[in-house]
Amino acid sequence: MDKLVLFDIDGTLIGGKHGHPKSFGDAIKAIHNIDFEVDWRDVQGMTDQQILTEGLLKKGISKEIIQENMDKYMIEMKKSFNKSIVNSTIHLFEGVKDLIIKLKSGDVLLGLVTGNLVSIAQAKLEKLSLWKYFDVGGFGSDDISRTVLVKLAIKRAEENFGFKFDNNVFLFGDAPQDMKAGKEAGVKTIGVTTGIYSKEQLENAGADFLLEDLKNTEKVLKIIL
Repeated sequence: MDKLVLFDIDGTLIGGKHGHPKSFGDAIKAIHNIDFEVDWRDVQGMTDQQILTEGLLKKGISKEIIQENMDKYMIEMKKSFNKSIVNSTIHLFEGVKDLIIKLKSGDVLLGLVTGNLVSIAQAKLEKLSLWKYFDVGGFGSDDISRTVLVKLAIKRAEENFGFKFDNNVFLFGDAPQDMKAGKEAGVKTIGVTTGIYSKEQLENAGADFLLEDLKNTEKVLKIIL
């Protein structure tokens, strides 16, 4: 396989309402008995560990205590999200399934780079019958830095599939943080305006290519293949 295509999840592949924001509050309540709410629009592009860390620092919890409890937070988040996924209203954006199937049928490795914990990412995409298409990933449970997640996905492709990194990795995302992480990791970035950010914001963050959405499969394939 001579190309690796990486996708962000929320705002890039899927939309709709789910219990992910609530899972942060449930986790913090369980560990610290502190009320904690996440405005989903304010944390777009952030990793779950980053959201937890920045939010708890504002609540007066020290960085040392946050780091000590990070695994516990993630366990509680998984519990909370698994309870809510059945009643979520998430959906794939138009064109996503066709694009994934087309790429999968070619000589392309597919991966995920998402701030979601791996358990939450898997639950979302399994509900939409999409998880099975992805070979590798970098997840919010792996590290706080999105740039590290891009590098991890590439490393896993190299270790598990004999992939050779040579100007042949593409990262799709809807947030400036996706574009910045991709540039820092040395990959080609494709900004998609299916989230809350504009073409201008994605371009300013370093997007190599810009798309309004993923509806036109052939247009997208021309960038990659």
